[in-house]
Amino acid sequence: MESFSTARPVVAVIGGGQLARMMQESAIALGLELRPLVEELDGSTGQVVVASRVGTPADADEVRALVDGASVLTFEHEHIPTALLAALEGELPIEPKAEALLYAQDKLAMRERLSELGIPCPKWAKVEDEEALDAFGEQIGFPLVVKTPRGGYDGHGVRVVDSASEVADWFASGPLLAEELVPYSFEVSALCARRPSGEIASWPLARSEQVDGVCSVVTAPAPGISPSAAERAKEIGERIAAELGVTGVLA
Repeated sequence: MESFSTARPVVAVIGGGQLARMMQESAIALGLELRPLVEELDGSTGQVVVASRVGTPADADEVRALVDGASVLTFEHEHIPTALLAALEGELPIEPKAEALLYAQDKLAMRERLSELGIPCPKWAKVEDEEALDAFGEQIGFPLVVKTPRGGYDGHGVRVVDSASEVADWFASGPLLAEELVPYSFEVSALCARRPSGEIASWPLARSEQVDGVCSVVTAPAPGISPSAAERAKEIGERIAAELGVTGVLA
């Protein structure tokens, strides 16, 4: 009698937020087993994925159990210790690679790399102390946008300031990223997906509206964009994905 294997490729995912939850629907359609490491079983992903494990990237035993027998490891957030990826390197494919993840983890590294590539960026500076921040503000004009290089999201770790004293408490943790405050009418996102082979596909631009630093409304395709501007944004998104070696979806 001919036998058939029911084994499915296993995708291990670190993180149990809404992004990992959205992966489950696609995993079912593709015949993949999603195995996430979630913060809580009653969280966003834990509610819908039976194979969820509870733990964090700092829990070495749980991470080892997560990747045991997995076909690939990925993550739905950037808060992954570098040492963890180094320890797992060579044991199974990790996508995206640590080199690409760095630019999601560190805003200063991101600005430096994008500037090297000639990608349009606001005027920015790495500032080590209040004096350096005030000097940058005098050079380009206040107010400035100041960001903590790591850990900020949804308005956290971001302040619009008129003087360096307004972020004096942040300097104890290290240098900060200071940027010019760019006037704009609205914001759009270029989303693309990239395979390890380098193949890239893009979605139409999406327009987002923020409330108190948190995304409130998204409209896709983005209204009010000229075809030439939309094409330029698409080209920038795809070039960033290619140059940084991104695997998966980049926004």
